[in-house]
Amino acid sequence: MGTMQIVLVLFMAATLAVVVIGVIAMAVNGKLNKNHSNKLMRLRVLFQAIAIFVFVVIVWLARN
Repeated sequence: MGTMQIVLVLFMAATLAVVVIGVIAMAVNGKLNKNHSNKLMRLRVLFQAIAIFVFVVIVWLARN
């Protein structure tokens, strides 16, 4: 597995972790959800964007 693939897996795992934390916080409906739900959503979108960018770079490098 190449370095870029490892980076891709790490960002995918980070995205999954943030989603799970957000779902648990929403299910508990506690103080964490009220204070950090927006930040968690932004963090998830950021990690997804980086993962997609890394994926595109991997595909582009594979074609060239």
